[in-house]
This record gives sequence, C-alpha cells and structure tokens, in this order.
Amino acid sequence: MQVAVEVCVTSVAEAVAAQLAGADTVEICTWLACGGITPSSGLMDAVRTAVKIPARVLVRPTPDGFWYDPAALHALFLDAEIFGGGAIGLVTGGLTSAQAMDRELMRTVKELAPESELTFHRAMDHAADPQEVLAGCLALGVDRILTSGGANTALAGIDMLKLLVNTAGEHCLVAAAGRIGPENVVEIVERTGVQEVHFAAQKPTGARADKIALSSIHGAASFGFEPDMAKIEGVLNALMKAGLR
Repeated sequence: MQVAVEVCVTSVAEAVAAQLAGADTVEICTWLACGGITPSSGLMDAVRTAVKIPARVLVRPTPDGFWYDPAALHALFLDAEIFGGGAIGLVTGGLTSAQAMDRELMRTVKELAPESELTFHRAMDHAADPQEVLAGCLALGVDRILTSGGANTALAGIDMLKLLVNTAGEHCLVAAAGRIGPENVVEIVERTGVQEVHFAAQKPTGARADKIALSSIHGAASFGFEPDMAKIEGVLNALMKAGLR
C-alpha cells in the first residue's frame, strides 16, 4: 500500500523542505493558526516555481467558520476562478446555516475551475453530519475530502474516518488530517485505510520579539516560523518501516 504524504505549507522554505524530505504534494495556505486561509497569488506562484512536486491551494476567504456572507463568497469564487485558470488543485468548501454541506458553493467552484482537482476541506469536521457531506461530494463528483473524521484529531476520529473511507470507495479519496505525526501516522492509516495523510511541519524560529510592536493586540510578539524537516522525515520513515510506502 502506497500512502501519499501531503505537507501544508505557508512559505517557499516549507515547500522546499517538504520536497527534499520526500513528500508527494504540498498544500499552500497562510495563517495556519486559524486553520489556514487563502494565500496570495504571489506566494502560490513562488511555491510552484520553487518545487516540482504537485501543489494544491487552499481557498478559504475568512478565518471565522465556514458559513460565508455574499462578500466572502465573492472573494472565494474569484480566487477559485483565478487559481483554477492555472489548473491547480483547489481545497475549499462551505456549510449552510444548518451546518449541512453548501452544495451550491461547491457546484459553482466546479464550474469556475473545471480543470482543477477539487477537495472539500475540513469544513466537513464542523458539519452536523459528516456522512451527509460525503454524500454531497459523491453526488457532485468532488475528487477528494480532507478530514479528521469530525473530531479534534485524526486519532480521535478513527471510527468515522474508517466509515468514510469504506463508503467513498474508489469514487472519492479520503485524506486524513488533524495532528498527524511520526508517533501516530501508522496507527491512523492501518485502522482507517486512508491512502493519504496531511499535516503541517513548521516550528517557531525563536527570533526575538520586535522592538517596535506591529500589533496593538499581540504587541511585539514574533510570528516567525521555519520548516520542521524532522517531522516530515519522521512521518515518512514511520510509513516506510510499516511497509506503507
């Protein structure tokens, strides 16, 4: 069994580290602390220029949940159309006010970016019923789902992940996410049957705080990060030792 490994990246340095370590793909986003939002087109182009492995891009206009007002939807659709023009894989999604899958949103994105692989992201983990979201993805021809199984971590969501993998079959790829690391990746894969895992790999740079505060909320705190190569290599080595790569 060949388990694919995707690293979520917020910089060129993180993408290069993922490629050097042997990851299969990267997902480009920004502001990981909130779960990620849409990156700039400049960052996306810089990453795609720097690495040869395939890249996907997160299209999420706001950090506050997954129900979007008209202005946020306008931003989401415009970004999807622009990024989709380059045929890059899109990672997006949304929910209705009743916490069901926003099928119209996904249908519109599919129409705006017909050449892009389409992933429904972890909005699924905030839905009232993950199985309802999977049914919508199957009905719309969504290629991939990124989920922790509706739990805080993939390990805690193992039962739902297994159910989703079995229900989706070959029609939709289920990729596991949610605090995946060298210490648990093999257990998650073996107990669920997922064929792909997704995780971020960055660590604080330890840089000194700025002398002049750039934020009235966070003061002069440092927000610098660098790639965590050891984490990526640890996940890959664990999978290889288990015969999963």
